[in-house]
Amino acid sequence: MRTDWALLREMMNTALDTCEAIEAAGVAEDDRDAAIDVDGTAVTVSDFLTSAWTYPENIRYQIIRDRHAQGVDLAYVPETARIINAMAQAATELIGSADGSPASEEIRKMLTWYRTHAIPGIERAIAARRGNGGASS
Repeated sequence: MRTDWALLREMMNTALDTCEAIEAAGVAEDDRDAAIDVDGTAVTVSDFLTSAWTYPENIRYQIIRDRHAQGVDLAYVPETARIINAMAQAATELIGSADGSPASEEIRKMLTWYRTHAIPGIERAIAARRGNGGASS
């Protein structure tokens, strides 16, 4: 089973775009009860915000059920999933920070490390192991 990285990227970009739009709209605590009519039902900002984080939680469980039905349950949390989870947790700490980007220099160093060390290092080690060139292990 291969990972659909395009779909995963679209999911993350959609979440980021949504969060950015919420912040740009200037949603404040006293806006939570602002409502619009959706098919005859009053839907509040609070309803939208709650659904925006519970919807992916529910989809997560659907994915788990579907994987189980296909016989591809996860026996452990893959390292790639851990990377995404850890990066997402670090990124969430930037939301609403006073100066906009605490630890920005360290973040930039980390991003550079991924691009210039982690990815090429993993690729070279695997290529060397498989006899396709690259550095020796």
